[in-house]
Amino acid sequence: MPDQALEIGRAAAEIAVETRSVRMARELATLERAMQPWHDAPVGRDLAEILAPVTEGN
Repeated sequence: MPDQALEIGRAAAEIAVETRSVRMARELATLERAMQPWHDAPVGRDLAEILAPVTEGN
């Protein structure tokens, strides 16, 4: 599940940055919270890096 969330998050983050979609940014922030149990694992760190441009300040 975490690996699949990472791949989906990667694609969604690219779209969110391109479209500046506030709704998608909120959904990605929700994903980031849901992935909190993995924040110390490589997949969690990768996700945080991928989502940073989208979720910072949210």
